[in-house]
Amino acid sequence: MAFKLFKNGDELYEDSKELIKRGEFAKARDYLVKSIDKDGGIDDVAAVQVALIDLSGRLTNVNAYQSLLSALNKLKSSSTVEFGLDTIDAEELKTECALTIRKIQLLSSSGSGEALMQKGKDLQALAQDFQSKIGSRSLIVMSLFKKDTSVTGNTEFYNLMAVSYETMADGTVFDNPQQAAEYQQIAAGYRQQNGQSTEENMRKVREYSRTCTCWVCGRVATGQGIHFYSAPADVSPSLKDSASSAADSRADTKHIYICRACYSAISNRSDEISRQYYQQSMQQMQAMEARLQAQIVALQSQIAFARMGR
Repeated sequence: MAFKLFKNGDELYEDSKELIKRGEFAKARDYLVKSIDKDGGIDDVAAVQVALIDLSGRLTNVNAYQSLLSALNKLKSSSTVEFGLDTIDAEELKTECALTIRKIQLLSSSGSGEALMQKGKDLQALAQDFQSKIGSRSLIVMSLFKKDTSVTGNTEFYNLMAVSYETMADGTVFDNPQQAAEYQQIAAGYRQQNGQSTEENMRKVREYSRTCTCWVCGRVATGQGIHFYSAPADVSPSLKDSASSAADSRADTKHIYICRACYSAISNRSDEISRQYYQQSMQQMQAMEARLQAQIVALQSQIAFARMGR
């Protein structure tokens, strides 16, 4: 009986299918690459399978999705791709890859003000594309590698719409806290429809909507944590808010409200004083160190003379 030492490309390709079914992706990838080199199996399908395996451990890596999309664009021999026990529609996977690439790129972008407002609008356009192009269908990648069929085009729509309004809130909160509160309220609605917690959104709604009178300067400010802060203080019961105040100037008997301008002025001055004390302390420590060093040298000299006189 003859023993076959080397497998041809077709055999390697067939073996890779079984390895993928067993979840042995690293070995399957090696077989697929060798089958392509030996012109075995279906090269363009094998290339997609290799790209899927590469993606399996990098689900948030834009380069992995771009490599998969590139392989799918070169796929000519079939409209479907077998991966383990699943048969994947190539066009549906191409759509998902393109949308996911946009999602990763958008969510990783940064900026402020108008840049965040534009990012929010771009996220809304992306959300609508997830809904219109994928809809109630489960995302293929999440189904394959996370065994999670609950993530659909519709759930991505709600999630991205929430993120878009949260992003727009971040972009406008410094100039218009009340508008930012409205954006957070809308975001909470989308999160609620998606079965997600709205606690953080509602906390920001309350803080952005809150108005105070600065205890120090008397100016009215809106947007706690943005344009005014609650600072610890010893407030006696007799120190009540003035009847003419437009809003409370203290949270309770242990805290007062301070506007951003006064807070930053006090903080900056405190920092200056702290730096002065630090510098004085360092100078005193250096002077003490010098005195101690001089005493050590003098003592060493005395010891040396004493030894010489024996």
